[in-house]
Amino acid sequence: MDTSTAETAKLYREWARVEAHGSSLIYERLALAVAEDLAILEFLSKVEPVKRQPNLLFGALRWHNVPVDKPAVALAWLGEHQDAVLAVMRNRLTQTNEVARCATLLPALAPLPQPFALIEVGASAGLCLLYDSWRYHYTGSGVDRWVGPTKSPLTLSCITTGDVPVPQEVPDVLWRAGLDLNPIDAADPDARRWLQALIWPEHQERADRLDAALAVAAQAAPHIVAGDLVNDLPKLLDQAPTGATVVVTHSATLAYLDQDERNAFITLLADSGVHRLGAEGPRVLPHLTKQIPNDVDINGRFVVSLDDRALALAQPHGRALTWL
Repeated sequence: MDTSTAETAKLYREWARVEAHGSSLIYERLALAVAEDLAILEFLSKVEPVKRQPNLLFGALRWHNVPVDKPAVALAWLGEHQDAVLAVMRNRLTQTNEVARCATLLPALAPLPQPFALIEVGASAGLCLLYDSWRYHYTGSGVDRWVGPTKSPLTLSCITTGDVPVPQEVPDVLWRAGLDLNPIDAADPDARRWLQALIWPEHQERADRLDAALAVAAQAAPHIVAGDLVNDLPKLLDQAPTGATVVVTHSATLAYLDQDERNAFITLLADSGVHRLGAEGPRVLPHLTKQIPNDVDINGRFVVSLDDRALALAQPHGRALTWL
């Protein structure tokens, strides 16, 4: 096994242990099977490293209706249909855009001066631009609060731990825009099918939530432009209306950049004088992870931060929020 395939095998083992374990037994088993299959590891070497991640490969398999719950069958099919899977992996991106992350970002967003001008980078279909479209239910730590429009077709439930500043109401959004390398039209059936393929197989609640959110987004049609979050973001910042607090948000986005690109993004926002609200894995922005006490378990959770200050830890799919 050469260095490249060994690194890919390590990636899949680590992903099975940290990401899939306890969340998707199907994907945990499939990732471990990939890590032991030299032919599949060599197949993955045909795409650039950033596209070797399990979510993209497994989404491509589900796009082709492969039974991912049977690792041997799935990998045998892949061995015989490499070109079909390569075409999906090369032409598509992981764009899950989990709408429930709004529930874990809202407590950090709401205390800022309103109204807001929101820009989401890695916006996908723009589901996490529509904070004011969803109903929220926060429970735990002495909290039981409903927030948002009662007529919303989607309720996002979040269990809180610690002194979470749960807002009284949804924010006043004056203007919103998204930026994505490949914007998704929520009204496009093909795009919707790809987003569903990215949902993990046991996560039926997430699949149902995605359907409901996409129906809202198809009607709301948030403004999303194609572009790079460093080179093209300044154009959107210039369009933000005066009198609004500009907040740039991102969730599970910066992991797809190299460290220089992440640094350039953070520096751009700092120099622009706008707020940055993010939720990323603990390894993505190490300077934030260093702010978290050593006795706090960060495995399998996102670090929620505002302006380079770590505020909370969030379950990646929005189910829980622990305030630091």
